[in-house]
Amino acid sequence: MSAAQGEPFRGFGHGKVILVGEHAVVHGHAAVAAGISTGIAVTARPGNGTLRIGAWGLQAAAGDGTPVGRALEAIQRRIEAPALAFEGDARIPSRAGLGRSAAMAVAVARAAAAASGRVVPPETIEAAVQAAEEVFHGTPSGIDAAAAKSGRVGRFTRAGGWQPIPVLQPITLCIGLSGKPRDTAAQVAAVARLRDRLAAAGEALALLGRLADDAAGALGKGDVDGLGRIFDVAHGLLAAVRVSSPELDTLVHAARAAGAVGAKLTGAGGGGAVIALAPAHERDVLARWRAAGFDGFTAEIAATPAEVR
Repeated sequence: MSAAQGEPFRGFGHGKVILVGEHAVVHGHAAVAAGISTGIAVTARPGNGTLRIGAWGLQAAAGDGTPVGRALEAIQRRIEAPALAFEGDARIPSRAGLGRSAAMAVAVARAAAAASGRVVPPETIEAAVQAAEEVFHGTPSGIDAAAAKSGRVGRFTRAGGWQPIPVLQPITLCIGLSGKPRDTAAQVAAVARLRDRLAAAGEALALLGRLADDAAGALGKGDVDGLGRIFDVAHGLLAAVRVSSPELDTLVHAARAAGAVGAKLTGAGGGGAVIALAPAHERDVLARWRAAGFDGFTAEIAATPAEVR
């Protein structure tokens, strides 16, 4: 059945977090990222090429000249779907470093493919998502799109791309929102300048890359406490290269005080979000964040099915 017959079609894209290795990955080291259980669901119905996402206050149309409109046009052109209207239910915040553009592109591309009335090869959907991400980011690394599509964990380098990492058991993350939008380009540029001026900053980035590989090992063993210790060290290194902020530090320290075994900023820093591991204390962490004036939520990292580990 096609969208022209009035049947709604749906697509979903996962949000993402960088577990360890943000900024290090820009300079050739490894990062570990995860697609999380929450993200954005998009419904496609017959329409005129519009996209509305109420939670983000977003309304755009294909070809309207806005970045979202141009991304929507790129997706529809590659999927070759009929004229559609897309409605998004976003469960991740905007501009928090949680991979919103990739999650949106994946969800829209999947909904458009479902509405096309034919079997759309995965590589066509991937090309549509890549085209949309190029509108938003110029030359995207691919890490956000890989996490948004798979909902899994992967080790990523610029040279080697995304490589799946086995995860022994599901993991619950507390995600705290600083309420301050992050500016990825500005933070990346600032770290690059610091690295050029101070050799120790480059060494800190290399150490973050090594911690990413340690994190992969901890995930494979189900060692949540060990992963928490890695989070703590990683946050210290990120603060040392000056990408933390008073809000992010407050969230990290509040999580630890509420029983988290580890917490760190995730993404570019300067604003955005933090992640915390707090087995059996997730509610305590969220309550502590609320008491400090911040919002937060929990999300799951899925275990890798035994047959593909």
